[in-house]
Amino acid sequence: MSRGSKYNARITVQQSKPANQTKGETGGLTNVWTTLFTCWAKVVPASRSKRLLYGEVVYNEFYEVEMRGRETNIDADCRIVYRGNAFQILSFTIGDVVNVDMIR
Repeated sequence: MSRGSKYNARITVQQSKPANQTKGETGGLTNVWTTLFTCWAKVVPASRSKRLLYGEVVYNEFYEVEMRGRETNIDADCRIVYRGNAFQILSFTIGDVVNVDMIR
């Protein structure tokens, strides 16, 4: 009998600043990000909030992420792409497993 892994979400860790910009199909500039690594992780929603800011509705999504430790670990200059959305890293701890709090 096999046991399912708790790491069931695919995430990509990228540098938080774009490597360069290229021209898109419509002539506008598109950011190109440097991918550090892609891995399986456990991603748990921590909270969601909706607020009005300057007449615009803003949605915040907070997640807690756990992944295995690795040679190339994350730092404050990284961002995480999860389900096609980029998230800013709020805090992280590195040990045998890496724990991350992130917000979009």
